[in-house]
Amino acid sequence: MTNDGGAVTIRPAAVGDLQRLLVLYAQLENQPPGPASAHAIGALEAILLAPYVHLVVAELDGVVAGTATFVIVPNLTHGGRPWMQLENMVVDETVRRRGVGRALMVAAERLARQHGCYKIQLQSAEHRTGAHRFYEAAGFRASSKGFRRYFA
Repeated sequence: MTNDGGAVTIRPAAVGDLQRLLVLYAQLENQPPGPASAHAIGALEAILLAPYVHLVVAELDGVVAGTATFVIVPNLTHGGRPWMQLENMVVDETVRRRGVGRALMVAAERLARQHGCYKIQLQSAEHRTGAHRFYEAAGFRASSKGFRRYFA
């Protein structure tokens, strides 16, 4: 995909992407990025081995500029068709509006259709109104109320 003079390529994440992923996730959480810990390395390795989890990166002109996690969830409703959970999608704040997010959404839909999913579901923090507008423009609609319980 090409937009604004830059080429966006989606590919599976690799162990070598860890530090860049941590920088992107820090932007998602509005925190400074930390170093790659043994825990982060182990988590990435587990994610890359998980059969239902697809962690992808979006490269803009060869630089990792975004990421998303697509989880294919086996299901007993809807005729046994699975569904996709889209999680931890973030585009580097310095390159937003250059097609990276759109390319990630196209990749999500392509994978969901390949797996026969009946829906793609995502949650977005209430304060991320710009992201909400992006998701709505991509065809998503707010259709439920989410609840979370965090553990320390």
